Amino acid sequence: MARKKRMEKARQGGLIVGRISVNRRGYGFVEAEEGDIYVASRDMAGAMHRDVVGVRLTASRGRQGRSGVVAKVIERANETVVGRYERHGRLGIVVPSDPRIRTEVFVPSRDGAGAEDGDIVVARLTAYPSRRNAAQGVVEEVLGAEGEPGLEIEVIIRQHGLRTEFSAEVHAEAAAERLDIDGALKAGGRADLREIFTVTIDPADARDFDDAISIQRIDGRLRLGVHIADVSHYVAWDSAIDREARRRATSVYLVDRVLPMLPEELSNEICSLKPDEDRLAFSVLMDLSADGVVESYELTPSVIRSDRRFDYDSVQSWLDGEAPFPDTESERTLREFLRVARAIGERRVARGGLDFETVEAKVVLAEDNITPVDVRIRQRTDATNMIEEAMILANEVVAGHMTRAGAPMVYRIHEDPDADALGQVAVILKEFDYPMKDIHGASPATFQRIVHFAHGRPEQRLINSLLLRALQRARYTDYLGTHFGLASEAYCHFTSPIRRYPDLLVHRLLRSQLAGTLGKEPVASMAGELEWLADHCSVMEREAEAAEDDSVRVKLAELMTQHVGEVFDGLITGVHSFGLFIQLDNTAEGLLHVSMMSDDYYHFEPERFMLVGEERRRSYRLGERIRVRIVGVSVPEGRIDFEPA
Repeated sequence: MARKKRMEKARQGGLIVGRISVNRRGYGFVEAEEGDIYVASRDMAGAMHRDVVGVRLTASRGRQGRSGVVAKVIERANETVVGRYERHGRLGIVVPSDPRIRTEVFVPSRDGAGAEDGDIVVARLTAYPSRRNAAQGVVEEVLGAEGEPGLEIEVIIRQHGLRTEFSAEVHAEAAAERLDIDGALKAGGRADLREIFTVTIDPADARDFDDAISIQRIDGRLRLGVHIADVSHYVAWDSAIDREARRRATSVYLVDRVLPMLPEELSNEICSLKPDEDRLAFSVLMDLSADGVVESYELTPSVIRSDRRFDYDSVQSWLDGEAPFPDTESERTLREFLRVARAIGERRVARGGLDFETVEAKVVLAEDNITPVDVRIRQRTDATNMIEEAMILANEVVAGHMTRAGAPMVYRIHEDPDADALGQVAVILKEFDYPMKDIHGASPATFQRIVHFAHGRPEQRLINSLLLRALQRARYTDYLGTHFGLASEAYCHFTSPIRRYPDLLVHRLLRSQLAGTLGKEPVASMAGELEWLADHCSVMEREAEAAEDDSVRVKLAELMTQHVGEVFDGLITGVHSFGLFIQLDNTAEGLLHVSMMSDDYYHFEPERFMLVGEERRRSYRLGERIRVRIVGVSVPEGRIDFEPA
């Protein structure tokens, strides 16, 4: 409540309020209801990455869009800073490892906790930076000497404020939970669906299973069942488990470990939809027409029994005819599922839903769980698409149901693209001579046509990446809004309550709506907290994604230390006055600095995103293939340096 009052006071004073995200180069953007505001590094006024700030707009408007200066820090986001400890006489200085934290932390020698010069430490802030004063702190943890194997992931965990341990109270609550299928059925209001043939399809290395699928033919119609782990049955609002899950807001999937939202007693055991075991679920049963239209649906708590545990690769091999199906019932289910999922997907794309062709890098570690040995590129397949389409449809059905009921709700919204970002994409489309050149105010269908046009072309990965960057980030809200990327009028997250807190909130709200108890405790109290919970979950989701990306980046860099001096083909993914960003085929990305381009003097043409040589007129542009040699790698920074080959 105090935070809300401070924000309202700032707005009354003519300030725009939002959370600032600082770039590695020092400038930042404030994400506010009024749109993104650019803040130069000189105008931060002591604000740090992720702080909630009040910004005063300036008259200038550059390539970055609207500009402003930080007038007030409303809420601090960083209690600690991770960095390298340096001794300077009687004073210690912590130099942040995270380039988005632009201020050094001064530590009196008595508060150094025995840290040696060059150690990586965690410093707790005792005074925040301001226009006149530096940050001050005390060392509360020494992580180890710089360069120790595996230390980079520990740094990432602390940089992003991720929690790694559950309290004894949380473990005790989790251990006290019992499956109690019979008791849940006797309590009433729960459908017994154990006789329905049901399967899970997940990555081969998945440890928790929070969604299962069933396909039935009933009176000539196809019924698609999406069955989700009933976490809300075990995790009560404001219990110790719930408070910890609320703080985390999401599970985090790093290269070498998972930091789960829920303790393993729940996430990997009684909530997980394991094969051949009875489990409590929340089921969305949808009767579909031949072309994938939901003609009727039923939402109900349930009991299910997963008959098969499948993984994506195996399912794809069966569908492709590379291996035989394990049995006739599995074959019937998977072939029927593929057919209906394609129909659902075609309808979604036809209404303008985006269908980006993205790739994901999975770094493979050696047995020590530290040393990277390989990279596997995960791409979308029929098997992954089937699950994705079923989950999207179930989320839409739940969101639409709650909207029509007028119930309190946590939605997932995705606002229209930023006009300035679209302007940059339009330049690239013109350079590549795409038929869709003016995309200001474009509908999702236009984006989809661009993706389709790029398919199979050399710049396909780049175009998909640029469009993704141009889009606003999806976020959680307590009010209804459209989802641009899905072209959906009402959308939510319902299908992953083991790993996402908003899904757990939606389960509680839906259960209460179905039971007619929205006005009763504890849901009545919870409903009053939805605004800040939605904002908090959005923030933590971004931190989790950033941590996951950082962990992949440093392990890719570590892998490429084995290839210094070798030549690779790559794609130009960024063009700046200082050089070219190059992405290799294994997704590792590095910088070819202009100082390494000694054959000419290159100048930057920002309007065309090109570097052009003055004498030879050799040009480098976004999307171009290039051969480079690795000349250096910094693992802690996740940085790879190239030279032309």
